[in-house]
Amino acid sequence: MIINTRFPRLLFVAAMLASTGALSVSSLAQQPAQSPAPASSPFDMGPERSRQGVTPSAPPSPQTPAPAPVPQVQRPIPAAPKTPAAPAPAPAPAATASPSPVTAPAPQAAAKASTETARRYLIPAPSLRLNGEVQQRSWSVYLTEEQAATGAKLHLTYQNSIVVAPEASRLSVTINDVEIYGDKIASPDQPFERVLDIPPGVLKAGGNMVRFAANQRHRTDCTVESTFELWTDIDPKRTFLAFDDERSDRFNRLDDVRAVGVDGSGKTRFRLIVPALDQLGATDVLMRLAQGLSLVGGMPNQSFSFQKTITPDLRPGELAVFVGTPDELRPILPNLAAAASSAAVASFTDYPGHGSSALVLSGPSWPALQGLIDSFVASTDGGSIQRRDTLATSSWRGIDTPFLFAEKSIDFNSLGVSSEEFSGRLYRTEFTIGVPADFYANAYGEARILLDAAYVSEVLPGSHIDVFVNGNIASTVPITSDGGAILRHLPIKLTLRHFKPGVNTITLEAALLTASDKACAPGATANEGTRFALFGTSQFEMPDFARIARVPNLGATSGTGFPYSTGTESVPLFLGRIDEKTLGSAATFLGKIATASHRAIPVSVTISTARIAGRNALFVGAISEFPANILTDLGIEQKSRGSWGENSDHIPADRASLTLQDWQDRNGNNFFGRQLSSVADWAKRNFDLSAPMLRFAPAGDAIYVPPKTAGMIIAQENDPTQTGTWTAVIGATGDELSAGMEAFSAREAWNQLDGRVSVHDVSEADPVIVPVNWFHFTPTANFSLSNARLIATNWLSDNIMSYGLLLVASAILVGLATGGLLTRLGRK
Repeated sequence: MIINTRFPRLLFVAAMLASTGALSVSSLAQQPAQSPAPASSPFDMGPERSRQGVTPSAPPSPQTPAPAPVPQVQRPIPAAPKTPAAPAPAPAPAATASPSPVTAPAPQAAAKASTETARRYLIPAPSLRLNGEVQQRSWSVYLTEEQAATGAKLHLTYQNSIVVAPEASRLSVTINDVEIYGDKIASPDQPFERVLDIPPGVLKAGGNMVRFAANQRHRTDCTVESTFELWTDIDPKRTFLAFDDERSDRFNRLDDVRAVGVDGSGKTRFRLIVPALDQLGATDVLMRLAQGLSLVGGMPNQSFSFQKTITPDLRPGELAVFVGTPDELRPILPNLAAAASSAAVASFTDYPGHGSSALVLSGPSWPALQGLIDSFVASTDGGSIQRRDTLATSSWRGIDTPFLFAEKSIDFNSLGVSSEEFSGRLYRTEFTIGVPADFYANAYGEARILLDAAYVSEVLPGSHIDVFVNGNIASTVPITSDGGAILRHLPIKLTLRHFKPGVNTITLEAALLTASDKACAPGATANEGTRFALFGTSQFEMPDFARIARVPNLGATSGTGFPYSTGTESVPLFLGRIDEKTLGSAATFLGKIATASHRAIPVSVTISTARIAGRNALFVGAISEFPANILTDLGIEQKSRGSWGENSDHIPADRASLTLQDWQDRNGNNFFGRQLSSVADWAKRNFDLSAPMLRFAPAGDAIYVPPKTAGMIIAQENDPTQTGTWTAVIGATGDELSAGMEAFSAREAWNQLDGRVSVHDVSEADPVIVPVNWFHFTPTANFSLSNARLIATNWLSDNIMSYGLLLVASAILVGLATGGLLTRLGRK
């Protein structure tokens, strides 16, 4: 009989493995449960107290410099007793992904998830997609001292396109330049979820740089067009930081308001709970407070809501702020500090029925509260700065944007674009440039990129380098020679036509063609040989440009807060009614302007329009609440007060305005109209001259009629005296006003504001822009011949028929002068 000697050995090995697993499980079960963290100390506006009872998981490393803290308002505040905090729900355990060597074992993932109770969503946008062969996104995340000191884990969830080749594609996540995750992209069928430990000392109190980067290659296709099929989606709702200490999300100092964060859709909300909301005298104070909170938060998608009492549905990325006197607040906050009856105080407490912190501002009277709020806003207001050098974009770009007021040259390293080698087919990178509200060079100016780059000999003629400004093509440089080249300060001219006040995004692309891509042999997409290199010594050059403001110009208001950011006088704010929806819309709009201008705008709320003429003013409300004369001055059809809104379907159309001339013009039966149309078609076909370009001066703007599908509009126009600027936020109804302003609070929609009217249309994905024909110029600087020449150059470039007429008139004058001079010289 033959005995298999390997069988007993297999039994022995199996028994040993089983015993080892049992020991491991029993040892995990015997570990003592983590003791609950002690409650955080009450917040006061005085000197910071030392934290007691907080034991970090590891000794904190030396901290990097944090953003400049908001100065504390020096007011004594007693420790207010806190209500018991309800335990925060633990996040669901990470879903097990498809079998992969990088997937964490299920028992370990469950053990880690069991201790995670506080989470902080990371992505400041409703979605995050990494497109193409190479792309990265970075932004800054603010953390409190308690959050930075406690243990944390990163929850990451993504899904990629099915054409992404996993063997040649990689996703990396870094925090403060420390790689937390780096592995192949290999989850096309279902979301891939991973829980990752963050090493001690990586997170810092204050700003933390988070970067997601993807390097992707196609499975089978080697063409440039195929690169647009490559994408990796990061799930904002399932990508977050989870902290081991359940009390780490409590706020203890005023600076902690910066850590309000975002929700799973990238939104930030401030909920102001004011029992005395109906008082007209309190509205000015609340609008100023909203702007101060916007400046402290600094998030890209901030909005405000108002209510008189508490509701239990406090969401992530939302901060509740209680404002009122002790008599007004005690019915909803029984444990309010007694000191609020004698002096204005501020403190943090637990939101009733919820574990999150809430800010309480209370005092014996509203004048006392106004002093406290003024002190808070003054510590955040950047209005004392004469000129800003940067625009605040770190919360969604990682770095601030340089603000250019005149001719200047900036290298790519300073713009966040460092030297990089590339082995694919379509290279893409981007940076941002800021220009002021009085930028006026859209018709003649040219900026330049001095490109330092190189490409190898395999790159074929027909390749090209493209530059886009705000999504519009601005320049193309073809590659016409083979054999490779080193480009040293290659000038690429960019027309300034697509620049606008505020932040401008400039994208540089290099489309690279090679012979190997045409053959596309198996495995060619994974070739790692370098084809292109971009160097950080490249420069962006902005020329001198004309400086004069134009009204109306919603782009200048959204980009820099103009004209409300330039004055020191109080701006009248007309509200259709004093209710939650109107106040929330007004606070959201003012908060966006404050963030754009980096200062709080002084406003005085009014319900009368008698004394608004001749001043910059703001209007917020439903269209039925607007006086008819105000709508006319804003260039909006008065009849819209009845035909746009809740009862618009029951109002018959007005047929009396139809005339024979209108019918002829609309149907092309006008003889002179047909002749002019044929001439315009000939000029466009032969000289690329459109009808708007062939003009002596801009045409006037027609009265605007909101379409039935529009929910809200933002309109701007000069006041009747031509000395002030009026901006109105108008909704079809109160509900549409609130929903529309919530939509415009998103960074992408806010940055698209332009023209004289911007429309939130429920049938359109992006805002609908009504352009401006006739501008009113507003000088913003002292007169100079150089600036006057640039202004005239841009205006004549916009109105070329006037330029041609001026040339003809100049030639005639020169001829007459020459003839007159010759008649007086020589022999008679």
